[in-house]
Amino acid sequence: MRSLLRATLTAVLLPLGAVAGLSSCVLTNAPVAMDFGYRLEGGDILIAVPLCPAETVHGARIETGVDGEGRGDGFETLWSASGPRSPEVSRGVFFVDGVRSFTTQEEPRSKPLPKVFYVSTRTASAGEVEEGGSGSVDLGGLKSVALGEDEFLTYRGRIMTREEINAQRTCPGD
Repeated sequence: MRSLLRATLTAVLLPLGAVAGLSSCVLTNAPVAMDFGYRLEGGDILIAVPLCPAETVHGARIETGVDGEGRGDGFETLWSASGPRSPEVSRGVFFVDGVRSFTTQEEPRSKPLPKVFYVSTRTASAGEVEEGGSGSVDLGGLKSVALGEDEFLTYRGRIMTREEINAQRTCPGD
């Protein structure tokens, strides 16, 4: 009886211990969240995305979280565009919610922007376009902060320059 109990406990606890050990390893090696920067310029929202030197922005989306069953991945796209209009846009500084920074609007905005939303990007590197990063924007936070010429607010309330935003990335060759 004792050996049966020992065998049962070993069969149950050993795999659980292995999973717990691997889980802690995976969790500690998870990607570090990086802040997008944002600011208002003439009533338009200017975004600064952390990029490595070999990356370029191909497109961007404004998304908001949605609750409820049948909502797919839990996000609704409010605006989507692609085709950078300038080298500055390709390098990760662009206006959202219109055609000012991108040549093609796949999905023009048809609803008012919520106070808090996400901006996600599609980036290109070595000719491959893939999903890039995403960052949260809190328009309410912009009302209470004064920003210098090259400064952006982050969702966490930090004020960062464009250089500091890019410095969050660990890039090949660093």
